[in-house]
Amino acid sequence: MSNYLGAVLRRDVVPRVREWLTVRGSVGSEHRFVDLDERTVLLLVSRDLDASLAPGRFFRGTAVSPEHGAIGFGLAGWQAMPAGAHADPHGVSGEFVLLEWDDDAVVARRDVLGSVALASTTGDGFAAVSDSLLVLVDLRRWLGQGVTQRTEVLLARTFPNNFASQQISEETHVVEVAYAAAGRGVRIPLRTLRAEPDGPLLASRVVDVDLDPVETMRGVATFVARTMTTLALRDDLDVRLMLSGGYDSRVLLGGAVHGGAAHRLAVHTRGGSGSHDLDARAVAPIAEHYRLRLNAPRLRSTPSQDAGAPLALLASTTLGFYDTLSPLSTVRRGAITINGVGAEIYKGNWKWRTERQMFEQTNQRAVQLGAMRAQAAKGIRATGGDPRWADASELLYCGFRNGIHGAGNSIALSMTGLRPLHQVALAALGHQRVDGLPPRERRDRARLRGQGENVMAGLLALMDTQLAAMPYDRPDKTLAPDLVAQRLADLGGPLGPEAKTELPVHGSPSDVPAGPSALGLGVAEHAGMAVEMSTEHLMRLAERGHESVEHPAVRPSYGRVLKRARERLVDNGESPRDAGAMLGKLLTLAMIG
Repeated sequence: MSNYLGAVLRRDVVPRVREWLTVRGSVGSEHRFVDLDERTVLLLVSRDLDASLAPGRFFRGTAVSPEHGAIGFGLAGWQAMPAGAHADPHGVSGEFVLLEWDDDAVVARRDVLGSVALASTTGDGFAAVSDSLLVLVDLRRWLGQGVTQRTEVLLARTFPNNFASQQISEETHVVEVAYAAAGRGVRIPLRTLRAEPDGPLLASRVVDVDLDPVETMRGVATFVARTMTTLALRDDLDVRLMLSGGYDSRVLLGGAVHGGAAHRLAVHTRGGSGSHDLDARAVAPIAEHYRLRLNAPRLRSTPSQDAGAPLALLASTTLGFYDTLSPLSTVRRGAITINGVGAEIYKGNWKWRTERQMFEQTNQRAVQLGAMRAQAAKGIRATGGDPRWADASELLYCGFRNGIHGAGNSIALSMTGLRPLHQVALAALGHQRVDGLPPRERRDRARLRGQGENVMAGLLALMDTQLAAMPYDRPDKTLAPDLVAQRLADLGGPLGPEAKTELPVHGSPSDVPAGPSALGLGVAEHAGMAVEMSTEHLMRLAERGHESVEHPAVRPSYGRVLKRARERLVDNGESPRDAGAMLGKLLTLAMIG
């Protein structure tokens, strides 16, 4: 689906846009034209639009504000959030999109760490924002505007690791479509109708800050404990924790343990072979000790419905911004799935390196290396960072992959997922200098808190020392009781009584629309993406994607991508999800042409 589309239109463009909506199959309940001034109107598109619409405002999703101690589901939840959250909407976590308008401009914002995609485009008589590359491209073509392949991006996205498995910078496959880095929004002045970046750069929130590490860590832990305990005790909510054998999701379980509510929490752990078997082995004794409801039915089950063709669903939302393919077909409106994704903004994921160091182990003659390095440098600068900084890799990760990969393909179906470790304060802790120098002085040699060993041990100790010391999925992760006790002492001892107080939860997750819009699916069908996800159909589309590459110097790189996709999907018989990102890269080109 396309979760949302906001298009600011001059009135002479409106008849053609109305025709586009009709031809692509949009339904009346999912689109609305709002008068802005005598020359301009705003088109909004979203499933169950009225549920997200108020005068001067469109809000869809879930807002999470650790700084102000509240969670808000849906429009009513956002309206009830503390005033401090409204004062800095660019700085609120969660997974949501917020459009607001007045006599001067339309401003689009989304959660600060970028779980929801935000792309924009400008043309003759219009400017638009959406989470769908395909919808923006299709709108441009319908209005007779150019759609130009960006050669550098296409080449960079063939880089063979997860540096390039999603957006790398503000530039997309299409010259005329831009992507907003985490922390930023888009402003469209009515006078010019030109989409422009809005909001503070990410570095201003995670680099240029002065914080007390003990107080900040205790604040992060307190919010996690309050969140997990409150949700576990709510019989009216459909809540499930995804628990692995690692540190991050155990911190979340620890929050419920701290509040004495773990036995009420529905917990799911994947079994099977490989790493999933190790997860199951680590979780089993924990489940027994804390009487967890492991892989048991939820206390309250939300109704489910069919989401339509899985490939069309992905094509109309995540594809192009995220290369992974996870076929999804069921919408469960109001379901809350909680996971530990997001801890990497604190402990790092790409090894705390300069941009140059990120590619030292790469074949220096690789044809895509120059394009990849150029894109990485642009992405780092888009966060307000410098490619020469010691934490350049993690600013790039936080600015793009963290939010996109954290939300994954599930954002196509639901905007009520929760990642309680997605806290800006935690990112700021990771990027905090421990060498005594000011934030930007000689940062190429900076020593940073997130570079330390066992950086998650402190959070685990604050939750529950016994849980922290229990076995993990790998023996080398084990935290000795003495280490846990020392970390707890270093952080000022056990959390105070506030950690056991109920967290305000505004609105209801069932108020958040879920599932595909008719427009998004119609656009995907027009692009030839409403087909079964069989090997035959996928390979045909992959070949079409390869053939659509316009620049002769780039086409051979996609020939190699096609070869690897065929090996995994056809020769090895792997599923589309397990076949890796190579298939998604080709399908993106097939859908945008």
